[in-house]
Parts: sequence; structure tokens; C-alpha cells
Amino acid sequence: MKQAEGARGVTISRSFDRAGAAELALRLASAFLLGRARIFGGIVPFGVAFTAASGGGFWGVTALAGALLGTLTAGSFGWSVKYIAILFLTFAAVRFFKSAAPWWFPMAAAFGFTLVIGGVYALDSGWEVTATVMWVVESFLAGGFTYFYETALTVPRDRGEQALRPCRAASVILLGATILLSLSALTPFGVLSLGRAASVLMVLAVTCRGGMGAGCVTAAALGAAMDLGQGGMPFFTLSYTFSALVAGVFSREGRLTFTLSWVASTAVTVLWFWRFYRWFPALYETFAASVCFMLLPEELLARLSAYLPREGSGYGYLKARDYTRERVERCAAAFKGLYDSLRARLGQEEPETPALIYDRASDAVCRSCPNSSRCWQEEYVETLDVMNAMTPVLEKKGQVEPEDLPERFTRRCNRLERLLAQINAEARAYLTRRSFRAQLRESRGAAFDQYGDIARVLASLSRELGGEIRVEPELEKRLRKYLRGLAMDASVAVFRLRGGRLRAEIRSQSLRLLKRDRHWLDNLSSVLGVRLCAPEGQEEGRLILLEAEPLAVTVGSAGAKKSGESVSGDRCLCFRTDEGVLYVLLSDGMGAGPEAAKMASAAATVTERFLRAGIAPELTLDILSSLCLLKNEDSLESATVDLLALDMFSGEAKLYKYGAAPSYLRRGASVKRVGGSALPVGFAAKGAEKAVTRLSFQAGDTLLMASDGAGDEKLLRQHLASGQDDPQLLARTLLGEAAKAPAQDDMTVIVVKVETRE
Repeated sequence: MKQAEGARGVTISRSFDRAGAAELALRLASAFLLGRARIFGGIVPFGVAFTAASGGGFWGVTALAGALLGTLTAGSFGWSVKYIAILFLTFAAVRFFKSAAPWWFPMAAAFGFTLVIGGVYALDSGWEVTATVMWVVESFLAGGFTYFYETALTVPRDRGEQALRPCRAASVILLGATILLSLSALTPFGVLSLGRAASVLMVLAVTCRGGMGAGCVTAAALGAAMDLGQGGMPFFTLSYTFSALVAGVFSREGRLTFTLSWVASTAVTVLWFWRFYRWFPALYETFAASVCFMLLPEELLARLSAYLPREGSGYGYLKARDYTRERVERCAAAFKGLYDSLRARLGQEEPETPALIYDRASDAVCRSCPNSSRCWQEEYVETLDVMNAMTPVLEKKGQVEPEDLPERFTRRCNRLERLLAQINAEARAYLTRRSFRAQLRESRGAAFDQYGDIARVLASLSRELGGEIRVEPELEKRLRKYLRGLAMDASVAVFRLRGGRLRAEIRSQSLRLLKRDRHWLDNLSSVLGVRLCAPEGQEEGRLILLEAEPLAVTVGSAGAKKSGESVSGDRCLCFRTDEGVLYVLLSDGMGAGPEAAKMASAAATVTERFLRAGIAPELTLDILSSLCLLKNEDSLESATVDLLALDMFSGEAKLYKYGAAPSYLRRGASVKRVGGSALPVGFAAKGAEKAVTRLSFQAGDTLLMASDGAGDEKLLRQHLASGQDDPQLLARTLLGEAAKAPAQDDMTVIVVKVETRE
């Protein structure tokens, strides 16, 4: 369409192609319908909003003309004068000031002129309540809908993608709803509303192709517009939304089943509102819209699908949420298992009863008494009653005196003074023990309950979205396009984990089509722009890909038990997490033999579970220390912990040492000693601040970790500086040198070498 500037600077058209003529007719018709769309009995804010949103150029003139014509036909001339003035003033302000004004100026112009001119009419009514409220509502609607109309009328640069932005989609729905609001007043034969029938047809199409979510949003907007037009109860909002909700369930079951479910849902709402009003027109409109919907060509519905969320869209967001939920659930399960084990141990303690006081006192005093058989056999019941009667006295006074006992008992007992003294002594000991155990049980219960509380908090968080995972929609789109080129029907998800590592997931029963090319992993790496690796243990029909770490780590280990022992008290572990962090753990139980092995194994198992669940190493080791304190309060059982946490993307690492022997880092020809000052777990509740040493690994660096029985520092430094590059061979050599003498302790050597991935 060619354009030229007229005498007053208003852009006019010299010639139109068919597309330009269709757009002109559509805008003119839209402005006309919006100009006569009356709500709440008499206000017309939508024509003003459409004129302001159309700007001051040619389309602004078109919108002004259409809105003026619609306003003049919507009521009497005297009633129209108000809106004619608002329309002209709004158009003039936008025309002459928009180029130099901020982006919100059209909204402010529509709101301001509606407020000022409408205020004159509110003043003329004597500020009658209804008129005043309608004046304020109309002003805000004019300004607010200007924003939505301007968003809907703005043509996106990328029509294929930007059209799906939520803000623009909502604006298009509101524009269509207000246009249909005007058409709802057209009722041929006084039975069927053209606007409401068109609304049902639109919601049917959107729900069928966009699913339940898009259908309910569209239904709510169009239903609200239809309710505004008829001025009654919100019947159409309920009817359209309920029908979209029910029919959306059958959106993939064929067009006939989907349409019948919609009709049935509408019939239910009509019957529901039967006592208030007989909504027969809704049935007629639904029937007409259903017939039209069944006659729509499939090509038209397919074109509509391009502007709605495609199947698989948002799948990455869902998978990212599921991934976070699974991680939190594992954390919750770890805490829950810890809480249950500790609570079970606490519940196994049997409380001490007051009867123990009398048993111990009678054993000490009455056993050698000549009257023992009479008191504890012939008159057992009476004696037992006397003893039971002492319990409240002991609880109240802390001791028993002769006057607290029955006279008959005091007369017959020839060792009364010794018995009472023994009972009072046992009672003091009993009360002291009970008080101590109550305090201990309370403190233990409080400590154990913290783990239960954490488990419950994590369980609730598992139902929510995580905040540290970033979805990559562009990469997801590229991957989906590549798989479509292989004729694969697949659901894909691409997102970044905590720390920034890329993770891609492909679900398909046709993965063989992808893997038939032996370079399939390199091809996917090119598509996503990063080097990928495929972890082991993949499920059938599911392929997980992770961004390959730039660093490669080789770990070698060797160990030997103490002379004369059946098992070693050392335990070592090595594993990687999805975030690309390598953990190397060495734990040495106190002493040697099975008990030491048990302590080291328990420490290693707890640490591994929490680290794999995503708990930070600092918190994991603090929990382990607290656990050992709670479990070993009656003994000195403990274990050392030597833990390396290495980020295989950056090379940054932390080395945690709880009572562990020093480690040695070789870089080039130099060897650096790395130690820690924290006590072993079981002696201190918290010690991560003293235990951690920060390291920065480079390609070629080698770290030596060893238990305290693996040789002296001179020997370890000498062999590490020898330049041996094979970690496994170096570990065996060191262990062989240390084992030349009879082993006085368990020995374990771990060598970690960092290189650049080829």
C-alpha cells in the first residue's frame, strides 16, 4: 500500500492492494462496533480507547471515523455529543503530541479527556451516586483498554514467535471480546445473539486447538464481555468457562466428541440457572456455533494452531520443575530417614519407675531382717500399699518421715529408721536421674525434631517450582527442529542446572533414528552449541545429555588393613553429581577392625547421601558432626573425614578435613601441604569454617589424600614429586613403600589428577 502526506500532515492512501483494503475495512468495522458497545446501561469507553491506541496517522483517522459513526448510531444525538467531544480531543492530542510524548501518553489522553468531559455530566446530575461511579469507571476503562488495544494492534517483528507472547495474546482476546460485546446486541428474530454465537464459536476453536488452559482464559474473557452486554448475572462467564473446562478434557478425542461434550456442559449450566432465568437463547447459540464449528475446514483450524501454544511448548519448564522436585524429594527422604532412625532409638529407652526405689531399699535393709518373711510374704499386700503410699509424699517433699507412715507399720518394723534413710537416699538418686534424663530426652527430642522439621519443609518445597534452574527455549526449539528433520516424534527439554551446566532430555520411542548415525552425539553438540556427554544408566525411551566438563579427572586408590585385623577401618568414595562436581571422600574410623570400619562406613554413607541429594558440603558435614555427637554421647566413637569437592567446569575446589591427615598438592615441580584444624566428627558439632581449604586446580595438578597410617610426610612428598603421572600406579607405589614395615594402622592412599578433556 503506497502512502503520501496530505495538506495537514495526515497520511492518506493513494492506492490499496487487497490486503490493505481488508485491513482498512477491518479497522473501520472494529472502531464502529467498539464505538457503539454500551455497558452498564450507557457508557461507551471502548471507542475512545481504540481511537487513542490507533495513533494520529491514517489508522487514527480511520478509527476516529468508525468510532464517531458507531457512537452516533448507538443513541440519541444529545447523548452522543459527550463522546464526540472526547473522541475529537483524544485524537487531536495523540496526533500532535505523541511523537514528543512518552509511551503512556495515549492512555493518559484517553483517561484525562474522558475524566474531564465526563465530570461535566456528573456535575450536571448533581453528583448522583450511580452517575459518579459510572464516570470514574468509564475513565479508567478508556485509559486501561488503550494499552491493551495498542498492544494488540502492534504488529510483531517475528510473526511466528512474538505473536505468542502472553501480553499480546491477552490483548487480542480483550479486543475480540469487546468487539463481540457490541455484536451481542444484534439478535435476529429476538432469539439468537450473533455476538454470543460468535463467542461460542471462538472459544470452541481455541479450546479444541489450544487445550483446556487457553480455552478457559478465552472463555472467561468472552463470557465476561457477554455478561456486561446483557447487564445481568455472570451466566455466560460461568457457562463458557465450565464448558471449556469439561470439553478441554476431550480436545484430543476428535471434533465430534469434543463438540458434544461442550453442548452437554452448556445444557447443564442452563438447567443450573433455571430458577433464576430461562436461558434458552444460550442453547440456540451453542447449537448454531457447534454446527459452524463442525463445518470449519481443518486447514483453518490448523492455521489457528500456529497462534496457540504448540504441543510440547513449555515442556522444558515442566521438566525443569520436575527435576527440582525430584532433587528436593531426595533431600526430604534423606532427612526423614535420619529423623526416623534417631527417633526410634530415643523411643527404645525404658523409663525408670518409682518401684525401683523400694526394691533397692528393701534389698539393702529388709533382706537380713528376721521379720522379712512376715512383711514381704504373709503381709505382702499391706506392705506394698504402704510403699505405694510413700510415692506422693516423695514427689511432694523429697523425703519420707516416720509420721508419714501408718502407725501399725511403724510399730511392727524394727528397722524403720534404716529403711527410711535408705528410701530417702534412693529417692534422691531417682529424682536426680529422672531430672537428668528428662533434660537429656528433651534436648535430644529438640535436636531430632529439627531433622523432622527440615524433612517436612523440603517435602512441601518439592511441590513448588525451583528458582535456580533456567530454561533455554531457543535451544529447545533448535533441538526440536533437528529431531523433526530426523522424522522423530519426541518431547524435549533443555535447561541449565544450578551452577549453569546445560542439561537436555529427549523422550521418544524412536531414539534409534537418532543413534543410527555414529556421530549422533557430535551432531547434537553442534545443535546446542556445547560439547555434550551421555551419562550411563539411561532409561528405555529416554535420553539425558549433559554439557561435558572441560576438565577430566583420573582417580587412583590403594588400601591395606592393619596387621592382624580382618577388615580395614578406612572407607573411600568417588562420585560426580549432575552439576559437574566431583566428590572424593576418605573416612578413617577411630581405632581399627570391625568397629572402626562400621564408624567409617556410616560416616561415608551419610555424607554421600546428602551430597548426592544436592546438600552443600558444609551443611552435610555439620549434620554428620551433630549426628555423631548425638549418637556417641556415651562413648568416644568418631571418624575422620577428608572430602574434596571439585568443580570440573571452573577447577575451583574445596578440601574439607575433619581430623584427617594432611594432603599434598603437586603443581609442576613444587609440592604444597594442605591441612585442617577441625576435630574429627563426633567431637565437635560444627567445624566447616576451620575444616575447609579453597584450592584452584589447573591442568596437570595432582592431589594426594591419605589416611594417617599411610607413611610419613617425607615419604609422601618424595614420591609425589617424582613426577609419576599414572594416579593408580602412584597410589600403589606409595602403599607398597608404607607397607614394608608391619602396618600399625589401616592405610589408604588416593591420588587425584586433573587434566584438560580432549
